[in-house]
Amino acid sequence: MKNCARLADRHGKIRVLLPEVANNKGAQFSRESITFKKRDRATIIANILSSLSRNPRGKRKSNIIQSANLSNDMSNKYLDLLLLNGFVEVEDGVFYKPTAKGLKLLQSLDIEYLKIMMRRDSNACLI
Repeated sequence: MKNCARLADRHGKIRVLLPEVANNKGAQFSRESITFKKRDRATIIANILSSLSRNPRGKRKSNIIQSANLSNDMSNKYLDLLLLNGFVEVEDGVFYKPTAKGLKLLQSLDIEYLKIMMRRDSNACLI
């Protein structure tokens, strides 16, 4: 996928345009494109936990929203879920920090993601 162009359409969906070579005039990009679906819950949780783990003092909610690319409503839902299950704690009523349980979950999610990617790459080589 060396000669592919990546761009986002007006709805924020990422599209990869595949090149076509026509009449030896060089690569031109086709109108057909590949779209990627929205993130799943595990990916969003991993994004939040990895964002929190990068700062030892913790992060404010606005920083989490920005670094995990979430809306305010989505951040409320996911932070409440993480707080209720003991993956995140609030310090001084403002700063969110991952707990040891949250860091363990992040590590597990990272390992599972790598396994999936390795399986996908090995299947792609067989085709």
